[in-house]
Amino acid sequence: MKKYRKRALISWFCFLILMLLLAARLWYIQFACHDEFTQAASVQYQVVVEGLDTRGQICDRNYKPLTCGKDQYYYIIPKEKETVECLQLLNDAGTTEIGSSSSRYKVFRGENPPGEESEILKKKFSAYIFRTPTRYSDYQPACHLIGYLNDSEKRGVSGLELLLEDRLRAGDGEITLYADAGGKLIPGIAPKTQGMVSARKPVVTTLDLMLQKKCESLLTGSAACIVSDVNTGEIYAMASSPTFNPNKVETYLNQESDCLLNKAIQGMYPPGSVFKLVTAAAALENKIALPTTQLSCSGSLKEGNHILNCATAPEGGHGKIDMYEAMAKSCNCYFVQLGRLVGGQKLLETAEKLGFGQKVLKDFPEEMTGNLPDRNVVYESDTANLSIGQGDLLATPIQILKMTNTIATGGIEHRLQLLAPEDIKTSGSTMTVSTSTYMSEKRILSENTAKQLQKMMEAVMTDGTGSFENFDVPVWGKSGTSEAFLSGQDVKNCWFAGFCDIPEGENIKRFSIVVFKENGMSGSADALPIFSELVDYLNCNYKVTSEK
Repeated sequence: MKKYRKRALISWFCFLILMLLLAARLWYIQFACHDEFTQAASVQYQVVVEGLDTRGQICDRNYKPLTCGKDQYYYIIPKEKETVECLQLLNDAGTTEIGSSSSRYKVFRGENPPGEESEILKKKFSAYIFRTPTRYSDYQPACHLIGYLNDSEKRGVSGLELLLEDRLRAGDGEITLYADAGGKLIPGIAPKTQGMVSARKPVVTTLDLMLQKKCESLLTGSAACIVSDVNTGEIYAMASSPTFNPNKVETYLNQESDCLLNKAIQGMYPPGSVFKLVTAAAALENKIALPTTQLSCSGSLKEGNHILNCATAPEGGHGKIDMYEAMAKSCNCYFVQLGRLVGGQKLLETAEKLGFGQKVLKDFPEEMTGNLPDRNVVYESDTANLSIGQGDLLATPIQILKMTNTIATGGIEHRLQLLAPEDIKTSGSTMTVSTSTYMSEKRILSENTAKQLQKMMEAVMTDGTGSFENFDVPVWGKSGTSEAFLSGQDVKNCWFAGFCDIPEGENIKRFSIVVFKENGMSGSADALPIFSELVDYLNCNYKVTSEK
């Protein structure tokens, strides 16, 4: 009896040891090797979907995505389930077949949200459906600034996409889905994306998305508009018209349309009367004239064999006027005479100091330099045209913005910025940008000269060509109308450049605004109303917008 009991104890002991070893093995398989075995088991049941947007995100200053377009829907169908009925349902759902490296599944893509056909496809044909956004919307905000990609390699071709290609570029842009042993795709397992950069810090611009959209809504025809913070140089909006659809760039490439041209930084135009601020600055900086210096306007001046008219003068001219009144009324006769006193070389030296004839943004692709005549070959007739912003002088809207900023800051240049600094601070759900780390300051004009120019721009808004609009906040500005040629026809290009003070709590935020309109009537008729609407928008909405 004792012998059998001993054998039973040994057997139970061996059984217990075996059970413990088995439990340890199961624990090892379940926990220690879970990922390895899951990966090995699912490799033979993977389908790779190509062509997804896996580039880095571009956002506005409040972390709102700029590159996040319309939704698109992917349908993945096992090939053995592909029937005439299945294909008809996919067609009714508005999908088209796209490329896939899978030998077991077909992939279709459409823009319509899943409906009745989609439910049948899932139940009857084992369809796997998921949603992902396109890179761009068909009405992409800031499309010129953001740029676009080429179709074949999905690399940046223009704008920020080109400038930041190395940072934005993702991996292979593929998404891997998993299937069970029967080949049915498993909805419960999250797709694995190759090259996704959602965890990477996005590119944060200085743009305000709502202000950007407002600017774009105000532009018609061939036009441009830029808004910046005077004291930091941050660009809050940069709009160019006409716009384009970055999802269909190929439709614009073989056209004569200028839709792809970013007129804010690539368009080069005679600045017209806004350049009179440069002429006045050159006279004041070189102590050639005072704001109270008077000159006579009879309504026209003879320049060689040509008669130069003062377009804003009444019959008989303005008579004797000083620099303040001449700026307010935009008197050509006054500034031609003042330009002759200053001389072509000093005019060009001052223009160069204020940013004409050179790029404004750091390393931004495609920006044009405009055209500043060679100071060594400026004749008296050239000086006359130059002093009122005509002749061979060409400027971009962003160069006019830089000049306006410098006057608005009291003569200090702050480098214009499109990208936020790397140290983005989070406050609750709002991302705010700290600018103190990248502001650069450089004195361009004396404080006294800038102060006198501000007084002249104030006179424009109270008694001159900018007085046709009413404002609820302090504003300063200068209108301009230049003569140019377009398609063999004489046209008038219209400008308005100015700045305004917007109350923000106990503080004042100063914005500068430049508006350009090609082939219009005048700066006061075509550009000033847009400037006025933007000032009202900033006054009513800026604080709300900046906090969202």
